[in-house]
Amino acid sequence: MQMEVRTASRYTQTALEAPAVMSVVTAEDIRLFGYRNLAEVLDSMRGLYVSYDRTYHYLGLRGFASPGDYDTRVLLLVNGVRFNDNVYDQAAIGTDFPLDLDLVDRVEFAPGPGSAVYGANAFFGVVNVITRDGRQLAGPRVSTEIGSHGSAQLRFSVGTVDDAGRDWLVSATRLSARGADPYYAAYDTPANNHGVAQGLDFLRSTQLFARMHREGLTLTMAHGERDKGMPTAAFSQVFNDPRSRLSDTSTRVAAEYTSQWQPSLAFTGRLHAGRYRYVGNYVYDYPPLTVNRDEGTGQWWGAEGQWVSTALARHKLSWGLDYRRDTGITQRNADIDPPASYLQARRKGDMLGVYLQDEFALRADLTLHAGLRWDKQTGSQSAVHPRLGLVYWWNPATAVKLLHGTAYRPPNAYERDYRVDLPGGVVDTAALHSERVRTTELALEHAPSGATRMLLTAFHSHVSNLITLADADRPDRVTINNTRRVHVEGIEAEVEQRWSGGSRVRVAYGWQKARDLAAQADLTNSPRHLLKVQWADAVKLPFGADWPQGHYAIEGIGIGPRNTLQNIRLPGHLLTNLTYSTRFGGVDVSVGVYNLFNRRHADPASFEIRDNLVWQDGRTYRVKLTYGF
Repeated sequence: MQMEVRTASRYTQTALEAPAVMSVVTAEDIRLFGYRNLAEVLDSMRGLYVSYDRTYHYLGLRGFASPGDYDTRVLLLVNGVRFNDNVYDQAAIGTDFPLDLDLVDRVEFAPGPGSAVYGANAFFGVVNVITRDGRQLAGPRVSTEIGSHGSAQLRFSVGTVDDAGRDWLVSATRLSARGADPYYAAYDTPANNHGVAQGLDFLRSTQLFARMHREGLTLTMAHGERDKGMPTAAFSQVFNDPRSRLSDTSTRVAAEYTSQWQPSLAFTGRLHAGRYRYVGNYVYDYPPLTVNRDEGTGQWWGAEGQWVSTALARHKLSWGLDYRRDTGITQRNADIDPPASYLQARRKGDMLGVYLQDEFALRADLTLHAGLRWDKQTGSQSAVHPRLGLVYWWNPATAVKLLHGTAYRPPNAYERDYRVDLPGGVVDTAALHSERVRTTELALEHAPSGATRMLLTAFHSHVSNLITLADADRPDRVTINNTRRVHVEGIEAEVEQRWSGGSRVRVAYGWQKARDLAAQADLTNSPRHLLKVQWADAVKLPFGADWPQGHYAIEGIGIGPRNTLQNIRLPGHLLTNLTYSTRFGGVDVSVGVYNLFNRRHADPASFEIRDNLVWQDGRTYRVKLTYGF
């Protein structure tokens, strides 16, 4: 309950000490509850919810999940290194996330503005995925799983420590799925297969990961490739055409060096580089019937330096700089046959950020966290963002936190440059300005032992210059503009208890109200109520004396009613997942049933989808076997 976290301040501290109300999901949680991707991990956390449009997963944070936003308002890190691409600023949290969850040690989430520490995109929160070491896997492992809709996955990994003391982790994962045949009421005609998209929900992906650690040096490589069908006929496509598909390819490499320069001064330096490429094949009947190819490619490299000093009594100072060079961002749009080009956009740029933080012990029971960061990004004005936090220790197990901070998000390359006057294209976009948010939060955390944790928090946020996607004046076109101001307020509560025999329970509830001030209406896809309930315990099934003891885990995820873009009230729902895991004959066995009671439920659709909502899967299954040599 009082594990150490890194994300709130960019250095290690306990969850009670951190100037944030942290959420953490560990490798044990991932195994016990049978999470299949990062989106499901985040969906289990307090105050978060996930939507899925059969192509990408989108993260809702404290009542905010703007349609058309590619998860640009959350910063995604892996081992502290930025994973948002530089074309769309997208945080890939679904099947496009290039890392197998079996390699994850824990996932940390720090809610609230984080620009004073991390700069752009740390708007509503920061997600940090921390990977395992090779010694934790201890040898070669093979894992295979099968599930509903023809899904099958195979992973091979090796973790070891060589004679020179180098810790190695190498892994490869291959996943394929036939997918469902979803129904869309907007296309329910005989010519459109009565609204059923057949064979277009498929998925194929490959993930490669390698990590080497020795003393203060860590080298990391992550590569992911994904091919995904588009059953929704998004962006005004011809419905149910088998050529409608997209691919995502991303590669990240990073080198990190840590050193204790003096007893009171530590240094961390990083070099990192990445490449992201998106290719979408969109089928249109202008006429003639043709395939339109949409491409976005980004390349970048960056450097970071951070120093943490405890030389001054009662102060823990940290300062550093972040630099990123966008060596190339290219966006293209063209018809294949007959050939026609509609977009050729290229840009380069830089980002520089400098920050300073102070953790000042005003008294033995009162700590002030103060931070300030200056950022400058090509094409946007410079920005200065502060953070203030007071942590009062009511007693050694109880902390009261008063937190205030601001954040910003400059328009990304897609929002700045993508202009295509075709069905589904973007037109009439004016000059864009950076979004800004200001948040104040009051929290009470109580952790009387390593087995108990309770939390209560209230927050208020004000968002200005919100960049939104909206219908344009011309049919089948959309536009991007700074059009809205939003107030968000809410309360969250969480209780967790664990017992020595392996039993555990966690209940989290969130109430939030996100209002568009101009329209005096609730935001689209913004539920007032969120409920997360987990229960896990050890159990011995009656299959004979030789059958080992296992664990079952039940998770309930409830989401309240939400508005769609057409202002239709979508009913709330409660989904139940059940997972049983055990070890038999040296093989780890996990059996999961998702949406156990086969609830019919849907998520609001975005502007590019003709239907008002996107129906989600009913009851699905997964069986997973893992063997270590």
